Amino acid sequence: MKRFPTQLGRDSFLIRKLIRQNLVYLIVILLLLVGFGISLYLGTRQVYEEEAQWRSQKTMAEVTSGKTIISNYFSDLQRDLDFVLALPDIKSYFAKDFDPLKKSGAEKVLKGFLEGKQSYQMTVTNLSGAEMLKVESETKRPLFWPNGLSNREIHRELFKKAVALEKEQIALSSIYFATEEEGTNITKQVLMTLALPLSDDRAVKKGVLFIDLDLVNVFEILPNNQLFIHTDDGVDIFFDQKVGTFNIKNLGYALTSNSGWYPVTELEMIHYSKVKIFADQPFIIAAYHQYPLLKVTLGKLIYLFGALFLLFLSLVVFSILTNFSVLKKTINTQKAIVFSLATLAEGRDPETGKHLERSRDYAVILARQLSTHKRYKKVITRDFLDNLYYAATLHDIGKVAIPDAILLKNGKLTDIEFDEMKKHVLTGQNVLRETIEKYHLTESFLEMGMNICAYHHEKFNGKGYPEGLGGEEIPLEARIFALCDAYDAIRSKRSYKEGLSHLEAMNRIVADKNQHFDPEVVEAFLECEKKLLAIT
Repeated sequence: MKRFPTQLGRDSFLIRKLIRQNLVYLIVILLLLVGFGISLYLGTRQVYEEEAQWRSQKTMAEVTSGKTIISNYFSDLQRDLDFVLALPDIKSYFAKDFDPLKKSGAEKVLKGFLEGKQSYQMTVTNLSGAEMLKVESETKRPLFWPNGLSNREIHRELFKKAVALEKEQIALSSIYFATEEEGTNITKQVLMTLALPLSDDRAVKKGVLFIDLDLVNVFEILPNNQLFIHTDDGVDIFFDQKVGTFNIKNLGYALTSNSGWYPVTELEMIHYSKVKIFADQPFIIAAYHQYPLLKVTLGKLIYLFGALFLLFLSLVVFSILTNFSVLKKTINTQKAIVFSLATLAEGRDPETGKHLERSRDYAVILARQLSTHKRYKKVITRDFLDNLYYAATLHDIGKVAIPDAILLKNGKLTDIEFDEMKKHVLTGQNVLRETIEKYHLTESFLEMGMNICAYHHEKFNGKGYPEGLGGEEIPLEARIFALCDAYDAIRSKRSYKEGLSHLEAMNRIVADKNQHFDPEVVEAFLECEKKLLAIT
C-alpha cells in the first residue's frame, strides 16, 4: 500500500526548518525585546515609586501644615479671649455678679469680639446655669438644628465640665451640625462650642462663657480642598473653598491612631493626624493621597510593551509565512530534481519499480518503532523521520551509471559484474556530494540520503561494502535502511527468483542478526513486522 506524508506534515517540517535556520536571529531579537521590556518596566517602576513617595511626603506635609494652622487658630483665639476678658467692661460685669448696669458695656465688647472672629453666638451664664447675656452675629441667619440637638443642649453638656476647670482652661464640645435656610436653599453649617469659667481677681468663679464657633473660618484657612476633618463619631467633613459649602459624609474610615495612613483603594490612600486644641484632641485632619495618573501611566507603558511584543511576534509570523512559500518551492524543486534521478535509475528495471516507495515506507515505520527504545528516543526525532522519508528513495540513485547488461541481466551476476554493480553506492554518494557542494545545498535529507546511498550495503559484522564498516561505524539511517532493503528484496519477485513469504523473510533477517543487521534494529523490526506486512 502506497503511503505519503500529509501536506500538513510536510509543511510543519518546512516551518520547523525555517525557524531553525533563523533561530539565532529570532533569539537575539526576542532577548533584546525582553531586555527592553524589563528595563522599561523597572525604570518606570522606579520612577513610579519615587513619585509616589514624593507625593506621599507632600500630602503628609499638607496634613501637618493643616494641623498646625488649626492649632494656631485656636491658640490665637484663646489669647484674644484672655485679652477681652481682662477688659474693664467685661471684668466689672461678672465681678459684680452680672450687674445690669454693666451689661450694655459688656455686651458691646463681646459683640465686637464676635464679629471680629465671625463666630455664631456668645452666651454668658451664672453658676446656676441661668442665661445672663447672649450676643448673636448680625451677619448670620438663624440656624435650624437637626434631631433637636441645638447649641443650648451643647451648653448644658459643657456647663459642668467648664465649672470644674481652672482659670484660663477651656472645654471643647464635639463637632455638631446645623442648617441655614434662605428661601429654598439649605446650607449646612458645622460648629463647635468652647466653654470657659469666668473668675474675678480673687479667682472666685462667677459663671461660664460659651462661644459657638462657625468652623467655616477654620476650613477657609486650610491649604487646599483635599484636606478634610474626621470626627470621633466617624463623620467626614469636606469643604469646597470655591463655593464655600460643606459636604458631610460618613465614609467608614477606621482612623484610630494619632497619625498614619489608611489605604482606600489601589489608587488612593488617606494620610491623617489628630489635632490638639488646648488639652483635647477633638478631631482628625486628613487628606487624600491620590496617584491614579501614576498608575495609569505605568499601566499604559506596560500595555505599550505588550503591544510591541505582539507586534514583534506578528512580524516574525509574517516573515515566516512570507518566506515559507519561497522555501517550500525551493526545497520541493530540489527534491523533485533529485527524486527524478532516483526514479530514472529505478525505472530502468520494471521489476523493481515499486521498490522505492515500499522500502521508504518500511524505513519510516521501522525508525519510528526504534525511537520507542530508550537508547534512540532522543536520536530519532520528527525531523529524523521526515528526512528519512525523503532520503530513503535516494539509496540506489547510483544505478543510473550501471550498464543495462548488468542491471537488467536475467540470472546471477559474475564476480566481475558484481564488482561493477557494487560501484553504484560510490557513484550515488559522489553524485549527491557534488550536487550539495556545487549548489551549496543545506537540506539535511540530502546528507542523510548520501549516507544511505553509500552505506546501506555495509554489514554489522564489517564484511559489507564499500568500506567494510562495522557496528555503529555505519550511520544509523543506513543500518535501518539495510534491513528494509533486504526485507523488500527477499519478498519481491525477480526474473531469477520467486518472492518469498513474510515469515521466511523474518526468519532470514533474524538469522542474520549481529551479522548483516544491527541486533537492536532487528528487535524493532520484530516489534512492528505486522505493519510492514500491511504495506506489501
